[in-house]
Amino acid sequence: MTTANQVTFRFGVELELLLGSRAKKHKTWASLAAELSTRLAKAGIANHTNAGNEKTAENYREWSLVQEVTVPREVEKGLWGMELVSPILSPSPAEHWAGQLRTIFAVLKKHFVVAASPHTSTHIHVSTEPALPVVALAAVAKAALYFEPALDALLPASRGSGGGGGGGTYWCQSNRASVAMRGYAGGGLGECFTLLDRCAGTVGAGVSGGGGGYGLEDGHAGGEIGGVEPLIRAMCLFPASSAYGRAHGYASDFVHGVYKWDFSGLLPDTGSGTLEYRQPPGSRTADEARAWIEVGLCFVAGAVDAGHSLDPFAQADATMEDLWWVLCAGAQSTGLGELKGIEGMDFARGKMRAKGGRR
Repeated sequence: MTTANQVTFRFGVELELLLGSRAKKHKTWASLAAELSTRLAKAGIANHTNAGNEKTAENYREWSLVQEVTVPREVEKGLWGMELVSPILSPSPAEHWAGQLRTIFAVLKKHFVVAASPHTSTHIHVSTEPALPVVALAAVAKAALYFEPALDALLPASRGSGGGGGGGTYWCQSNRASVAMRGYAGGGLGECFTLLDRCAGTVGAGVSGGGGGYGLEDGHAGGEIGGVEPLIRAMCLFPASSAYGRAHGYASDFVHGVYKWDFSGLLPDTGSGTLEYRQPPGSRTADEARAWIEVGLCFVAGAVDAGHSLDPFAQADATMEDLWWVLCAGAQSTGLGELKGIEGMDFARGKMRAKGGRR
């Protein structure tokens, strides 16, 4: 079985902002982006404007500026949705990327207005070399479901449970709301784990009873549901009957990246090769951004080794300390070392520092 120490981790971060200039009220996003790009370059941050949000490799060699259309603009105030997309980064040395974050947010503080908005978020993309096999991905998926209440507790209400059931906002829904997963969620976390084990091929490989009716067997001969793609569908299947599905003409349920943990980037041949943690709110300081990077990156790495040892029937007994040790294990596996971002940040609702202890 693959362990976290057997792969090399990489990550990227997307910083969504509602941004305006202190110098002038820009009437267009392009004008604001031009000023931001110039000021970042003068501060030593290599960057470019990616107006078309192209996903080519060239766009991930330096920071890029993308228009964030999901953040409502306030033209009369000169405020525009702006996304700063990082290059592909290595966890170690942490000072390399943490220093870039400090420089970026220093530029933002001096020359721009970063307005509070419930529509902004911080997304962390995690990749490995070589790619994680399905058994390791199933371990991460199990941990994501198991620790969902603990992770929710770290977040503001707008990004957390969403008033019950781990719902969250439209753009970061609980993975238990996946069309495939919710058919099992009624039977408790144990049934969800059984589904993930079937996807991983560790139990019941080839049986259609668990997957039948939930779209997991589509495209797999004989109804077999083992493999990376069925696992992705288990965690991120979206209904064709939804407004989005109808508007885009889907005839059957489809993989959609609107869940807290977005596995769609791991789709063979078509994905970006990354697993995305979408839940954190918008970061308004470098310390906040660093903390959320540590949570997303180290959780994935720690879950690779811990996920299959979790007891779904003991979820109610899980503590913030359990989550803390998963993150600490991930920090060691990735080479990140100390969790300086998390240790230095008082989360609005979280109690990790109080209950998680110190290493």
